[in-house]
Amino acid sequence: MTFRKIGETAVASPLRRVALFFMAALFFVSVTAFAVPPVMYDVTIYDGTSVVVVTTAESDADEILANAGITVNEAYGDSVNYSKFTGEDGSKIFIKRGVKVNIENFDGTTHTIYTSGTVSDAIKAADITLPKGTALNYAADQILEDGMTIEIYDIYKVVIKADGKEFTKVVSGKTVADALNMAGVTLSGEDFSEPAVTTLLKKNMAIEVFRVTVEERTENQVIKHETEYSYNDSLYREDKKVLVEGVDGAKAIVYEDRYINGELSSTTVVSENVVSEPTTELIEVGTKVRKNAYPSSIPVGKPISEMAMPSYLQIGSDGIPTTYSSVINAKATAYCIPGGITSTGKRAQTGYIAVDPKEIPYGTEMYIVSADGKYVYGYCIAADTGGFIYSVDWTVDLYMNSEAQCVNWGRRDIIIYVL
Repeated sequence: MTFRKIGETAVASPLRRVALFFMAALFFVSVTAFAVPPVMYDVTIYDGTSVVVVTTAESDADEILANAGITVNEAYGDSVNYSKFTGEDGSKIFIKRGVKVNIENFDGTTHTIYTSGTVSDAIKAADITLPKGTALNYAADQILEDGMTIEIYDIYKVVIKADGKEFTKVVSGKTVADALNMAGVTLSGEDFSEPAVTTLLKKNMAIEVFRVTVEERTENQVIKHETEYSYNDSLYREDKKVLVEGVDGAKAIVYEDRYINGELSSTTVVSENVVSEPTTELIEVGTKVRKNAYPSSIPVGKPISEMAMPSYLQIGSDGIPTTYSSVINAKATAYCIPGGITSTGKRAQTGYIAVDPKEIPYGTEMYIVSADGKYVYGYCIAADTGGFIYSVDWTVDLYMNSEAQCVNWGRRDIIIYVL
């Protein structure tokens, strides 16, 4: 290969020019054949609660969102955070979706905004300044939800009486429950307040708290035994036999006592359990009448009633009970039905008398003497009904042992001492 020198410039020979052209063409072909493809990488898009992973070669984040079909509308509170987008594998894009939020202020104004974030963010977005101590119906860090209504409560001065103390407290809330909560007063169990916890707050409201405690107690109570009679015509009327001795039973009663601020308010029976059943006393009595057994005359100053007086009944020197509940001035007739049965199912005998049960209830214990003090009928019990009840007030019928005694008694004024 040769060269011709022209001045300071070397001019290539025609053959050298061909060689250079061939080499240039070969280099172009080799570069074209081995071109490096564009770099692909993954981007994670956090769209609200959705997560999307996009494989892309784009370096522009907005283009990546557009290619992924994701739109952001700032007018509806949407916002994008690109702080974690680097244009490399592992990049992240965060999208906060705006929601519709209603804000009701205590002054009556209502704000509707589209924003994202927390309740505190919504208050700021609405350009509302909260007075110190103002309460909301949601926590400040509560995440916003679509359609949420945030209530801003007014500030009230209230007087609270609780646990033996009375104090004034400035609170913010909607109801009495909110005021008690801000004052640190807790209701538990059956505790209550006046006004009730659901009552809306008012300026200078007085609130009283009532503490309720419930206690159980058990009392044992006697179950009185009953007495049943059977009748035997082989026995004389004055004879009787105890076939089965009566025994009282017992039951346990559980009471629930309710105290309000330490004072008993009410008592409720919770349960009754029979500890032991009573045993019915069975008595056999005679109905056979002895001939000429009873005198025809009425004893003077001596009790006609043959019924045994109870131990509590004491008769004074004046012939009347030392204690009694009331006195009735009445008329008395007499009757005799040997072997008969009274209206209450008892065998007729002296001591069981007939009454108007509307005036003198069955079972009433009495002591009767004649108004002139001459005759004493004595201790008796209302156990029968007389036919006189439809026409005469305050009349009793005294049982006698014989018809002759009934005739001798006739109709007399009496004094009834109700025991």
